[in-house]
Amino acid sequence: MSKENFLNFYKKNGYIILKVFDKNDIENLKSKIKKKAVKYLKKKSWKLENYHEHVNQSVNSKIAKNKNRFINVDYSIIKKLKSNKKIKSVLDYSWSHSNFILPDQKYLIGKSKSTTLKKLRKREIQFRIVVPQERNSTLSAAPPPHVDLNAGKITNKIINGKKVMDTSSLQFTLWTPLIGFTKDYTLRVAPGSHSQNHPINRISKNNKYYKSPVFDKKYYKKFRFKRFNLSKGQCILFDGNLIHGGTNNHGKKTRVNLEFRLYNNKSINILR
Repeated sequence: MSKENFLNFYKKNGYIILKVFDKNDIENLKSKIKKKAVKYLKKKSWKLENYHEHVNQSVNSKIAKNKNRFINVDYSIIKKLKSNKKIKSVLDYSWSHSNFILPDQKYLIGKSKSTTLKKLRKREIQFRIVVPQERNSTLSAAPPPHVDLNAGKITNKIINGKKVMDTSSLQFTLWTPLIGFTKDYTLRVAPGSHSQNHPINRISKNNKYYKSPVFDKKYYKKFRFKRFNLSKGQCILFDGNLIHGGTNNHGKKTRVNLEFRLYNNKSINILR
């Protein structure tokens, strides 16, 4: 697909599918997540894809907490993002430049209003583990349909007298599967929803998901959702205003993925 064609696809749909990593990258990232989980699971002879067979509600809750749910990735991984031509093209189109920052965890979840170069060099990337739905739905860590927002803060603007969410293309998410690449596992997105002005009053008030603006069912039901068959190393890059989620795991393995948050470097306060 030519640059013009995939940019036109992005403009219409709010996402693109692209190859970023190789098989060795995937295995290395999986090993980092397993090492993090071992601290709480305290078992060594198990496979990450069988996580659901070894974990209980209490342990899963500890691993799934925002303050724990990240790994420190090698710079070689970040370098692949920075050198990817399709990522550059989408960011250039949206921001008029392609300089992004991967913020530290505290900034990402809204615990801090600024960051530092020292924190950025830690390269803290969120992961998510979602067990098969039919095995134990109480362990699911997949939030209902929502959009990703800058530092988890909902800001608004007035359009035609109504309060709507103001995302302003401050960020993109690179959704990267490590285990689970078929439609039974992959991210559910609502193509074209990035171009909508989502009303503030359609955010669910009964929201147990930390800092995530989850929409009420009546609102997100009006959008059509899609899932994909991906190959190892393929990712989904999508706009921060694209509705996604409610992605239950219908497979037999535990789904594991990374969520790289690419922030416009001009939108973040970096203390020297």
